[in-house]
Amino acid sequence: MKILVTGASGFIGRYLASFAAGQGHEVVGTYLSEPELHSRIPTDSRVRWRRLDLQDAEAVVATVRAERPEAVFHLGAQAYAKRAWADPVDTFRTNVLGTISLYEALRRDPPARGVLLAASAAAYGIPARLPVGEDAPLWATNPYGVSKTCQEAISFQYAKNFGLRIVRARLFGTTGPGKAGDALNDFARQVARLERAGAPATLSVGNLETRRDIQDVRDAVPALWTVFESGTPEQPVNVGAGVSYSIRAIVDRLVALARVPLTVKVEPSLLRPTDELDNVADVGRLRALGHRAKVPFETTIADALEFWRGEEPTQT
Repeated sequence: MKILVTGASGFIGRYLASFAAGQGHEVVGTYLSEPELHSRIPTDSRVRWRRLDLQDAEAVVATVRAERPEAVFHLGAQAYAKRAWADPVDTFRTNVLGTISLYEALRRDPPARGVLLAASAAAYGIPARLPVGEDAPLWATNPYGVSKTCQEAISFQYAKNFGLRIVRARLFGTTGPGKAGDALNDFARQVARLERAGAPATLSVGNLETRRDIQDVRDAVPALWTVFESGTPEQPVNVGAGVSYSIRAIVDRLVALARVPLTVKVEPSLLRPTDELDNVADVGRLRALGHRAKVPFETTIADALEFWRGEEPTQT
């Protein structure tokens, strides 16, 4: 099967593209800029890369027409909440208008096996009750979450009106070796740098009292594949761990694994003005499709630290 993965140069995209290539599929992965291709996260050498800006509607049409994929995994997005606050217009151009451009192109050349949209639990906002089920209202509290809500509405509309098979996987927190910008990897990278200094040191942290549903990317990718194979356009599927982990437990584990003595200090500049206390997915629908997580969270933490231990000391 020929698969087009938009945003394949991103964190989840690299793992997904490699997973699909390892299954024997022909994979075309898109990237936005050249530096994205030089990530330390390894990618299967059989993945073929193609530059694509989702804001360029003509380029999107040309890519679909040239590649004629049998399946599309749509992960391409502006995925950073902080950047969305700073420039919501650009975020909507990529996430909303870019998705419309993609679906318009696919409407002309429909993929035989369909499309998977990597949706986001950010669309839920701050849920009224836990665990969060797929039927919970979508009340996003930041521009990124709103853009992902729009993506879902557009996906359902194109599935309903134009006969495209588009399934939606709502991703909760996804981490693993090499991710940038999440608490686990930020702390792990900091620990690795302190280890290289070779002396007792201080680990700076933010709010340790929150809990998050965090899954390993090596579990999330097979879950996305399961949703693609067995999901339906009518029912979105939560893709998460189904349990929440405290940020304090992550820090405690990293301190225990550190090769130098570390003191933990809460840094006021790292505290957010508002922070939800807990977040956990109801993954009953995902489990009903047959998916089971396999990677223990302790392994995720240790592997993330090992990844950053391999970082060149001169890198920033």
